Amino acid sequence: MHRSKQLASFYLLAIVVALSFYPTFSQSEVNSVPQRSEIEERYKWKLEDIYASNQLWEQDFKKVESLFPLFENLKGKLSESAQTLLSGLVLRDSLSNILDRLYVYANMRRDEDNRVPLYQELSDRAGSLQTRVNQALSYIEPEITSIADSTLARFIKTKSGLTIYRHYLEDLLRTKAHILPAPEEEILALAGDLARGSQNVFEMLDNADIKYGTIKDEEGKELELSKARYQKIIESTDRRVRQEANYAFNSAYRPYYNTLGANLSANVSKHIFFAKSRKYSSSLQASLDANNIPVSVYHNLIKTINANLKPLHRYASLRKKVLKLDQLHPFDLYVPLVPEAKMEIPYEKAKQTVISGLAPLGKTYLDDLNEGFGAGWIDVHETQGKGSGAYCWGSYSTHPYVLLNYNNTLEDMFTIAHELGHALNSLYTNGKQPYIYSDHATFVAEVASVTNEVLLMKELLRTTSDPRQKLYLTNYFIELIRGTFYQQALYAEFELAIHERAEKGEALSSESMSQLYREIVQKYWGPELVIDSVNTIAWARVPHFYYNFYVFQYATGQAAGVALAENLSLRDPQAQKRYLDFLAAGSSDYPINLLKTAGVDMIQPEPVLAVIELFDDLVGQMEQLLD
Repeated sequence: MHRSKQLASFYLLAIVVALSFYPTFSQSEVNSVPQRSEIEERYKWKLEDIYASNQLWEQDFKKVESLFPLFENLKGKLSESAQTLLSGLVLRDSLSNILDRLYVYANMRRDEDNRVPLYQELSDRAGSLQTRVNQALSYIEPEITSIADSTLARFIKTKSGLTIYRHYLEDLLRTKAHILPAPEEEILALAGDLARGSQNVFEMLDNADIKYGTIKDEEGKELELSKARYQKIIESTDRRVRQEANYAFNSAYRPYYNTLGANLSANVSKHIFFAKSRKYSSSLQASLDANNIPVSVYHNLIKTINANLKPLHRYASLRKKVLKLDQLHPFDLYVPLVPEAKMEIPYEKAKQTVISGLAPLGKTYLDDLNEGFGAGWIDVHETQGKGSGAYCWGSYSTHPYVLLNYNNTLEDMFTIAHELGHALNSLYTNGKQPYIYSDHATFVAEVASVTNEVLLMKELLRTTSDPRQKLYLTNYFIELIRGTFYQQALYAEFELAIHERAEKGEALSSESMSQLYREIVQKYWGPELVIDSVNTIAWARVPHFYYNFYVFQYATGQAAGVALAENLSLRDPQAQKRYLDFLAAGSSDYPINLLKTAGVDMIQPEPVLAVIELFDDLVGQMEQLLD
């Protein structure tokens, strides 16, 4: 994901579980997660490419502070002339570029080991500096929107340097009704530190404080449980192992149940506060309007999937039948249905497989991909205290970076393809666009990653002759769609529901959110799934719920990615060119328009229905292969 992390399951009733239920073991007795010092340098990212030392970081920190008086001098003057307006925008972009480097470096250093106080401090300082910068710059957009439309048009026409800002300025005019007077914008900017509170609390609890204890693996050996290991263990063919892992992993959140509920509720209140402050009718509208995405896209996604849940119910029945179970439980949803063909993929082999799978993207793409693998972009292995999951990050003036927690699974290999999709997207955008358009709306950012995943899967299925392995890969493709499409839509429905309840004045509690989450999960999976009480706390461990209506874009990204990958797999040069142009477009146009130009109309339900049809077809293929 683009600066992201992943996955969760289901619902919780009142179960009191002490983590001390599991015996503790010394480091020598347990297969422990390694320390960072034990990892070879070639498998670590090179943050020195951003700052060779912390002293250089401090120098840039002071440089940003030194620029504050310049912005104070421009205050109230942006409407005086085209040159003054241009000077303000250029200076803002220059400062923001430096701030991005400071923020990215501090937080990625922290993610190397969340237990290190120095980088906790740098991360906090970077966040506080960001708040101060936002405050210092908060007058700019209100001043621009106070300029008469005809005057602004004249400025753009007469000052060539403003041409690149045309889309940005026109977009400001579009959202003019939601931009407040400068003093009020300054107040909202000052709230930045408070606004980050709930997410920071969750991340520190989830990454630094929670311990999952130990379980016994298939051979009866004690194994220290972690997020990355859980994703692998939950696929174990030994039902006792995956049930024990599922219980231990979810139970780790039980002592914080009420705290996590209050924290998520506070985060929802934050979204509502900012939406109301900017005169939006809902927090959903406020979130989507930033990229001019109609709220109908969100509602249509949920509506279309809810009307077509039979393929997922069909898959639940198939799982229960193949696994020969009396009851299907959440811990049975990830074990491969063809375990004897399960693939163990070392990192070096995964790299080469990804390169082969992405061949339809052309020589330039592959050359840049190889560069990324060998030039310190990627932090590969899980270590003590490291940030969980996977993400791609970086800044305009750095190459992209990718955090992994690689554990030799097929899923981990697809994560490489996914995150490098983001990385190349950023590389091409930063190479072509000015800073003002260097960001990506998540609505299009996930398309680059999903397209890579679908292309890789198509290549694996094409080149695999072993019928059992083909069956395994078909099952994985089904799981890929389930996790990125159905599961994220499930999350999106839950996220929307808790916001709508709060907007109606209803209180959110851990218990009410658990009940709601359970109902949605049951609806999606149908009557075959028996939801264990220990799984019902899963809403409390999903980091994406702190990202303000983020997850639905995985599902829409899956729909767009499937359509684009289908065209690219035909090796059509024009389709390839359109796609690479799309990757280099950044935010130079609205995401809906960018996708239309690339060949996908997300306003219509057809791309969503196409994914549902593909899923149903794959389930049918699997039924035939098993027979």
